[in-house]
Amino acid sequence: MLKRTNKTYIVSDLHFGHSNIIKYCNRPYKVSGSNSNPENKPALEQMEKDIISMFDELPPECDIWNLGDLFFATKLFGETMDEKMEHICSLVKKMSRDDKKLHLILGNHDDWVDDTNSRCNFYRMLGFKSVYDTPIVFEDKWILSHEPVYIKPGSNFINLYGHTHDLCIEEDYFTYDYENYAMQMRVYDSHKMERPKLEQRYPERIIELKNYKNVCLDYTKGILEWSGDYFSLAHTCWKTKEEESKNEA
Repeated sequence: MLKRTNKTYIVSDLHFGHSNIIKYCNRPYKVSGSNSNPENKPALEQMEKDIISMFDELPPECDIWNLGDLFFATKLFGETMDEKMEHICSLVKKMSRDDKKLHLILGNHDDWVDDTNSRCNFYRMLGFKSVYDTPIVFEDKWILSHEPVYIKPGSNFINLYGHTHDLCIEEDYFTYDYENYAMQMRVYDSHKMERPKLEQRYPERIIELKNYKNVCLDYTKGILEWSGDYFSLAHTCWKTKEEESKNEA
């Protein structure tokens, strides 16, 4: 059974190299145009430094769980594949300094692979101690996943999830039904044709919000320390707009 043996931290959706996420989630950097706009490079580099600084503040030999979407495939990592790989490897090394142990639940953007490895093996090769491409059960209570999973009312499971950034889940959102072990399609299929929403096919899908906790960087604004059944903000990545306004005043 997976369980905590060291001091443990959790975060999700770092999105290194993704300038659009700065716009979508109001991260405090100035970008314009598309992800490939070279003028966005200074903002992305500053975002990297700010995120890495959180990891530097964590104690040696701790466990850090990331629930997916580490990198975004962008030309700003380098012109060649070798340059991109060198950049990604350097970020993993920085996050794991002082013998920190990195664990990863793969997200929809974690699609960097080479010709000889599966996704899981590729990220292990980068330096992650453990990598999973499906939700996992932790200590018979916690379900760790990138996207939220459906938990029926009355269940003792609690879902720690990412993917939704600064938004909380909605009842019709789910893509993975843990209780029934069945994958479900999103509202749109691979041909971009609209499909019936999940609540139309599963009218009984009522949830209890107490069974869910968003651990996204943009929702918590930092890395959470996970101790027992409690979560506290360990280190912040950037200040909220309200905090910045107070400081300017």
